[in-house]
Amino acid sequence: MRTVFTGLLLCCTALFAPAQTNTDSLLKIWQDPRQPDTLRLMALEDVEWDLLYRIPDSAYTLVLQQLDFAKNIGNKKWEAQALNTLGTYFFIQANYPQSIDFHQKSLAIRQEIGDKTGIAASYNNLGLVYRNLGNNLKAIEYHQKSLAIKEEMGNKKGIASTQNNLGILYIDLGAYNKALECFQKALDISQERNDQNATALSFDNIGTVYLHTEEYPKALDFLQKSITIRENLGEKLGLSSSYTNIGYVYKMQGKYAQSLDYYRKSLRIQEDLGENYSIGNTYYNIGSLYREWKNYGNAIQWCKKGLDFGEQTNAVPVQSDACSCLYETYKAKGDPARALAYYERYMVLLDSMKNDETAQNLQQMEFEKQVMLDSLGKEEDKLKVEVAHQRVVHEKNKTLNMLLISALVVFALALALWSRLLYLRRNSQIFQHKAEQLEKQQLLNEIALLKSQVNPHFLFNSLSILASLVRANPDLAEQFIDQLSRSYRYILEQKEQSLVPLRTEITFIHSYLFLLKIRFEDKFDVRINLPDEALDAYKIAPLTLQLLIENAVKHNRMSLKETLLLEITREADVLIVKNRLQLRTTPADSTGIGLHNIKTRYALLTDRPVWAGTIDADFVVKVPLL
Repeated sequence: MRTVFTGLLLCCTALFAPAQTNTDSLLKIWQDPRQPDTLRLMALEDVEWDLLYRIPDSAYTLVLQQLDFAKNIGNKKWEAQALNTLGTYFFIQANYPQSIDFHQKSLAIRQEIGDKTGIAASYNNLGLVYRNLGNNLKAIEYHQKSLAIKEEMGNKKGIASTQNNLGILYIDLGAYNKALECFQKALDISQERNDQNATALSFDNIGTVYLHTEEYPKALDFLQKSITIRENLGEKLGLSSSYTNIGYVYKMQGKYAQSLDYYRKSLRIQEDLGENYSIGNTYYNIGSLYREWKNYGNAIQWCKKGLDFGEQTNAVPVQSDACSCLYETYKAKGDPARALAYYERYMVLLDSMKNDETAQNLQQMEFEKQVMLDSLGKEEDKLKVEVAHQRVVHEKNKTLNMLLISALVVFALALALWSRLLYLRRNSQIFQHKAEQLEKQQLLNEIALLKSQVNPHFLFNSLSILASLVRANPDLAEQFIDQLSRSYRYILEQKEQSLVPLRTEITFIHSYLFLLKIRFEDKFDVRINLPDEALDAYKIAPLTLQLLIENAVKHNRMSLKETLLLEITREADVLIVKNRLQLRTTPADSTGIGLHNIKTRYALLTDRPVWAGTIDADFVVKVPLL
């Protein structure tokens, strides 16, 4: 289940809040040349925003007309607003490079005319785009710029909105305390202004943070406060999101009947409002709930509804979730053939989403490269205009008595031109080098991420072992399948998380070790000596222990006489993983990517470093517990 964030990113894309309007009347005002220009532009703006999310292509055509009209009458403020709306149109279409381009153009005009309100809105919009691109640090930078302007202007409503935006970004980064701080600031402002809608939003956001940190009583308290306000206001869309989140809380507490009641409340609102994407997710949530309730018939019925709805609306994530639910349900029912069929569909959909994400990243890199090239081209054009102007001036002032001076001026211009060309050439090489470095770094990051996951050879080896077990020991083969499924489910569910409870990681490691023990038998052993209270008190970056165990197996020899022993212990708030150095006679290929990836991840999480090295005859890795 994807947690619902109700209005966390309030898109301040318009200077004028769009309302439900009489489209025909507004179009008549726009088409009447006797009306004041500003009134005509405002009327067209309202029509565009009324159509933008319903019929975006029609809105796009009107925005182009608005842009041409603003340019023709020389109204810079409205030219910037039209460019801003174009940026929002491409944001809705998920064409993020184009969205960034138009928002940057709008920002440049707003900075030129000193429109602080517009500048803050443009910064906000750029933050929204970069968040959707997965660049949360860049998004935070833009939202903080927007916040600084709103604080300078004393715009308390805007400050609360931006604090909400920053809060969701900190949730994405796993910085829950920082997110809670932002949401609390937004709540204080909303209550001071007696803004009931904004207060409900802040309650909802705080409840969502506690949901993430698994503090369910607190989460329920704040979500119920939000529901009380929204029921009084009749704010249905926000109610739907709050109901979904409460349903998830009750599900996690094992209160399935209460969870189902809230999911159904949310679904009724979504169907009334025609919220297609949310409807598909709720079908999946109900199916997943029935699966955990062991009501497999209803689970299959609802997950299939989610799958059908996802196919009708072309919502690939909804289809992926539904196939995963059907796989788990049929597997629990003891129907491996159908379970396998849905698992294969799930993997195909997962690959499709990864390919889309990769294509989007490449598109963004190409856009940034093009921006640099365009910048160089503009500099060259400016230089040509400047040189042409100087030549005209020189011709007008040329006289017989000024031949010598004119010659010196020509010489100076030539020298300036030569210097300028050298400067541009040098800058061109610098920009080109930076672009190449950016592309290389992006590729290295992607390769490091891929290599940091479970080695594909481990999967092939596991399947080979499974093939032999199916005939030799069916019971053990069934256990093997179950542990392999748990391992890969953990990898799929947790790899995007910044931190997981130490107990969750250890549970996964037990499944992973079961598979290794089948393969290596008594040649390999891991001893985990951790106090039970530490498992719930600390968190760790997911897959850290798996990478360290995999490295030990890869680089060390093992046999019945020379068992490879790994020990996992704790000293204060440091996790210690060590093994006796029994290096292979023929060393395995090593790039150091595994350890480097762990160190890099922890550098983003804490200022306490990961240490790795040799102590006596052991190879030791010390990982900070958080």
